[in-house]
Amino acid sequence: MTGGSGLLRLGGTGPNLLLIHGFGADRMTWLANQDVLLQSSSVFVCDLPAHGDQPPLAGEMTISRIVDELISQLEPRSEPFVLVGHSLGGAIAIELAARRPDLVDALALISPAGLGTGIDRDFLGGFSALLDTNSAMALLRRLVARPRLITPHIAQRVIEHLDQSGVRSAMRVLGDQLIQVETSIKPHVASVALSKIPRLVIWGEDDQINPIDRSKLATFNAQMIALPDTGHLPHIEASKSVNRYLIQFLHAS
Repeated sequence: MTGGSGLLRLGGTGPNLLLIHGFGADRMTWLANQDVLLQSSSVFVCDLPAHGDQPPLAGEMTISRIVDELISQLEPRSEPFVLVGHSLGGAIAIELAARRPDLVDALALISPAGLGTGIDRDFLGGFSALLDTNSAMALLRRLVARPRLITPHIAQRVIEHLDQSGVRSAMRVLGDQLIQVETSIKPHVASVALSKIPRLVIWGEDDQINPIDRSKLATFNAQMIALPDTGHLPHIEASKSVNRYLIQFLHAS
């Protein structure tokens, strides 16, 4: 892994594919998806700044600066990428595709920030303030339709990560960015909607963190799949279905 976005190639052969995780997550969020994708793609994962193994960016933690980091690591590659982005990762993928369409073969977005009705402000504000496992469990269970998926171990990992140097403040700033993302990303959404980049959007019908906005999706002009009994983490909650739709999309793109 190198640079501020921790790009890591997992292996596989075929088109380049980059998995971009969401707010507060890390590259491990794709464990239920990556093995299937490795069968037909050269799969890359990353830890975004202030996530996983990566330190916060020096200076302000903005979505555009995170995109800058990713662009600098994708540019040296000889072939463009299929970007698979969840939530914050979806917003990052949209901006990257709008700014550098030459680097992007296709977009597969899962509950993408910027195309919903808006990210839950209480969740974003509460995340960086988490101090103990019980409060983390209560907040994180809002992400899913089946609360048992969020275990004490997961909650404890989140607390330990937040306790690292500079992470809480960086996540607070990034959370403030996400509150405004529907406005800030609008020009990028419009640009991608007019492009020839193939695009798929997968959403959980029961997403309470970033609910579906079907009017926005209609103007985005993407293939849309809504999964029942699924919250904000379809790639985890309904991994088999998501994997199937991703493979179908990749074969058609």
